[in-house]
Amino acid sequence: MLPAVDESRQTSTVIHLCRLHFLWLRLGLLTFPSSLAVNAAEGQPAQSADGQITFTATAARIDGTQARLQSPVGRAPFVGSWTNPSDSLTWDFKPTRWGRYDLGVTYAAEGGDGTELQFDLAGKTFTVPRPSTGGWDRFTNLTVARIYLPKSDPFSVRLSCPKLVGSEVLRLQAVNLQPAPEGDSIRQATDGGITLPASAATTHSVMMRYEPATNKNCLGYWVNPSDWASWDFLVTQAGAFDVEAWQGCGDGQGGSDVVVEVGGQQFRFTVEETGHFQNFVPRRLGRVNLAAGTNTLTIKPKRKQAAAVMDIRQVRLTPATTARVPAPAARAFVPAPRVVLLGDSITYAGEWAELVETWLQLQFPDNELSFLNLGLPSETVSGLSEPGHAGGAFPRPELRERLGRVLDQAKPDLIVACYGMNDGIYYPFSEQRLKKFQEGIRQLRVQAARRGVRVIHLSPPVFDPVPLAGRTLPAGLDAYPSPYEGYNTVLDRYSDWLISQRAQGWEVVDIHGPMNRFLEEQRRGNPKFILAGDGVHANPQGHWLIAREVLRHLGAPEALISAETPAAVLNSDPRAPAVLALVQQRQRALKDAWLTSVGHVRPGMSPGRPLPEAEREATEVAAKLKAGR
Repeated sequence: MLPAVDESRQTSTVIHLCRLHFLWLRLGLLTFPSSLAVNAAEGQPAQSADGQITFTATAARIDGTQARLQSPVGRAPFVGSWTNPSDSLTWDFKPTRWGRYDLGVTYAAEGGDGTELQFDLAGKTFTVPRPSTGGWDRFTNLTVARIYLPKSDPFSVRLSCPKLVGSEVLRLQAVNLQPAPEGDSIRQATDGGITLPASAATTHSVMMRYEPATNKNCLGYWVNPSDWASWDFLVTQAGAFDVEAWQGCGDGQGGSDVVVEVGGQQFRFTVEETGHFQNFVPRRLGRVNLAAGTNTLTIKPKRKQAAAVMDIRQVRLTPATTARVPAPAARAFVPAPRVVLLGDSITYAGEWAELVETWLQLQFPDNELSFLNLGLPSETVSGLSEPGHAGGAFPRPELRERLGRVLDQAKPDLIVACYGMNDGIYYPFSEQRLKKFQEGIRQLRVQAARRGVRVIHLSPPVFDPVPLAGRTLPAGLDAYPSPYEGYNTVLDRYSDWLISQRAQGWEVVDIHGPMNRFLEEQRRGNPKFILAGDGVHANPQGHWLIAREVLRHLGAPEALISAETPAAVLNSDPRAPAVLALVQQRQRALKDAWLTSVGHVRPGMSPGRPLPEAEREATEVAAKLKAGR
């Protein structure tokens, strides 16, 4: 006598085993090859890497007196001689996931219209007429029904013939389950937007699936990097659309590379950690032109970094003509008629600022924003200057000397300040020098606050000793007529302090850390790679890295902020090259004229044109920018 089974304990054990199995997958203890076939040995149903399950003739269990397996030379095997309608075919299978499928059959038949086929599958029965294919050697696929497997439990498929007209039921090569859309068909909404929910995706997968639980409602269990998803949707109003993917990812699981493809364009992004797989954040990927009619969007991982790729809640396509709502950080820029830039020679060079303003002009054309670059070469906020600066010609100018005039005359609506490079005066670290830097930054904020002006800080760029080989000095000296070789570690400390002030509500964009990481990564492949020819003043690549981090802060799309060159800005919009040229013309016309008008103590600066003349040119440029919108 067999012992009774405790069903509650058995159910609990199954649940715990399922949870353990899922944990193994999340931790990467179970992995999948790039091409996966489940039960692919001959005589077994097979599941391909895209999720299709195929029940072949060779894998069928034939019950009856007439039907038999035939294997003609040079052709796929099939079940033929099915002249007895009482015969049947059966397959057993254990799927790797639940989900929705289209049930189909690949067969050939001549005549016999009125013959019926019955499919019994996972507790459901489908009876359909069997059309003629026009010949016993003309195999075709007939879609029978759309079904939903609610669990990944074992199930059986049985094919029988409740009604035979003619001499033979059919010749069967396979029954198949093709991944199908999880929900209803998708059509462009009346407001022009298109939402592609996880619940309507087609999951081409062996593990990834739609998870319908209320707290999930997403594509999840994405542990196999070969799994991918697609959506078919109807566009009724052709045009340009902004692409946005809502992605979630747990701690320690980010870094996978993914490609979204739609309208003949590819948008690459790197998965970001969001604190939990079901914490979804929108990722703006870029813009695409879509024609009227049926379109398809796919999401495919290219590289899995950790145990799971990500979860996806939805993809949204928003008409580009719809007025954009600025990201929270961009809301300070967009309504600001005058954004004043303060800093040293790197800010004065202005390339990063021109790229940032160009993107803002393209994204928010209805706003009258403009940048006024008042960066001053050699300047500090600390008031410090190394002995013999500029060959002894002049000490470093200090922002405090001119800040009041900048605020009173330029009347900024917003200040973006980038200091630190010169404030350590290229010496080893000193707490006293750091304190002077901190005092200068705080004084800037105090004076700006008195006039109601918001300040956004950028951490200092990198100092690179490699281009200065043989011209830097070691630690432990009394004087540094040439830079200290480890000066970038000093800037690390200045940057860390600025970033720590975020806890006090300061708005700080870190450019130092990303530039450090980019330089380190490039040096692995090219030890001579540089971001500054003299170790200090950023080259075009360095200016792009500064611009990229500011754009990231402003909510720019992933396709832009993952690009390694400023060509991404020029390629982001057909108007971009013309807008950049106008932005450059205006910023450069105003820069020296305003510096002279406000006044400063640094010798050797170009006086620029008279300010009224420069302002007239800026007004003309503004008109051209508006006309081109």
